[in-house]
Amino acid sequence: MSTLSARRPAALVVAILLGALTVLAVISVLAAGAAGGGNLVLRGAGAMARAGAPVSAMLADLAAAVTLGGAVVAGWLLHAEADRARVMTAVAVAAGITTLARGTSLAFSYAVATGQAVGSVRFGSDLEVFLATDLGVWLVSALVIAAAATTIAVAGTSRGIARTVAVAAGLVAFASAMTGHAGGGQNHEVATSTMLIHLLAVGIWLGGLAVLQLLPSTARDDATVVRGFSHLALICWIALAVSGVWALSVRMNAPSEVLTSAYVQLGLAKAVLLVALGGLGVIQRRQLATGFAAEGPGHRAAGIYRRLAVLELALMGLAVAIAAAMSSSPPPAAEGIPPAGPAGILTGYPLPPAPDLGTVLTAWRPAPFGMMLACVLLLVWWRPRGPQRTRSASIRLVLGAVVLVVLTSGPLTVYSKVLVSAHLLQHVLLLAVAGVLLGTALAVPARMRRALSGRHWLAALVAGAPVALLAGVYAGPLLRIALEGHAGHLVLQVLALTGGAVVTFAVRSLAGVRARILVIAVPLALAVAGAVVLLSTDTLIAASWFGATGRRWWPDALADQQRGGIAVAVVSLAAAAVAALAVRRPASQRSR
Repeated sequence: MSTLSARRPAALVVAILLGALTVLAVISVLAAGAAGGGNLVLRGAGAMARAGAPVSAMLADLAAAVTLGGAVVAGWLLHAEADRARVMTAVAVAAGITTLARGTSLAFSYAVATGQAVGSVRFGSDLEVFLATDLGVWLVSALVIAAAATTIAVAGTSRGIARTVAVAAGLVAFASAMTGHAGGGQNHEVATSTMLIHLLAVGIWLGGLAVLQLLPSTARDDATVVRGFSHLALICWIALAVSGVWALSVRMNAPSEVLTSAYVQLGLAKAVLLVALGGLGVIQRRQLATGFAAEGPGHRAAGIYRRLAVLELALMGLAVAIAAAMSSSPPPAAEGIPPAGPAGILTGYPLPPAPDLGTVLTAWRPAPFGMMLACVLLLVWWRPRGPQRTRSASIRLVLGAVVLVVLTSGPLTVYSKVLVSAHLLQHVLLLAVAGVLLGTALAVPARMRRALSGRHWLAALVAGAPVALLAGVYAGPLLRIALEGHAGHLVLQVLALTGGAVVTFAVRSLAGVRARILVIAVPLALAVAGAVVLLSTDTLIAASWFGATGRRWWPDALADQQRGGIAVAVVSLAAAAVAALAVRRPASQRSR
């Protein structure tokens, strides 16, 4: 009898879940039909693709969210092995569903992109051409990474496995963001960056909240877990609000489309749902403030909290269904015509004016990724129950976040696509200033400290690796890839930023002034050697790009590269002086 009673609730849960997915699928199909309107390509794709594209996208997004959010909860919030094993089982299943849904979505995306109905005579005739396009490459990349995440997820339930799956799920979100609608011309980078932020935030929030409901009441209502996830959800809500409004604005041609465009109206519907979710979040945080978890999982406040969580999941599922419909429909702002001139064709932006004090100080091109990364760092830093934070470390973290925003949205970003000197200086400053400031504020990873402690030669290799890697990118063909595509552009910026933190962590892992100076000397020597090469070579970096921007001001690209070499040398020597002073200070002064 007890077995039958246990099976009935499980069957009821499955029935409710399938019913909810069916409702969301119908909503997604209807919304996609309204947003697509009379688009001729969508008509040619056939009824199966028109209905299947939003449904498969919705299933892929929901499953990917459970994969990402569940892996984050298992890797960072849960402590009991039994709880982590239960969550990782759900993550493995979700990762497998993501893979299957991504494969199905790939077929429907091909039909929608080419206007060929599934099962027609011509279907698949030019699949190789489609897969060679940017859209096809990113769709296949998302599919392959999702399959890899599934393989990793079934390999174990340890915290390391969970964190690895979380990274893989984040890469799936990255690839998916690159397949989104680009927005009009100059807003392509904004559109893809906001899409990435959106996918990561909704994945962590929705997926994390979903897997928490799978845990026993004692674990689900654990005060430490719930408070940690509540703060994480607040970060995700802020990211969703900012990125959502920004993304919708670049996909619109005019404010009047609020009344005329079904696509924009669906975006507004998502905004209303987000506001409702924010209200539920406020109520939940008040429940947390009462300390319901300490009063026991059976307490009335805990029951209210769980019912609010289920309501949140329902609203977020509805938002994902609407988002899937939007991703399967063309936005009002179609791909724009590049600005006139060689620079416009290469970069998608008009050639900026000649750099002088006035233009440099006012040059600004907001970058959502850098801004949101800085905000996340600050919010995570001041999280409840975080590590002990000193005033000095807090100041360094804030300065690092400010420098990050200025470097990724300010003058160097405006000129980095047309001047090799600006491109070099941006990445050198991301490494030597922003990355180092963050590295001195954040705690050194325990495993890294144990691995490098007392091993001077290994610490020197680790410290020199980021600089050598950046030099290799500039010396090889990868730089052109980073210049052409937004994905490579973001990866290069993250590489420089994390490289600065890694150098700092390697130095901080050692004791003794002499050992630290030895490790610092390796990356600085590599940077100075790179500066000498830039000053002495007659070979222009990415000549087919920086030599073809059509500038009438500063027309000599090789001379500009030499200016970049001087900038790298100056920054390296300044960093050497600051580092020498820092490592010679007594430890008691450095910890203040």
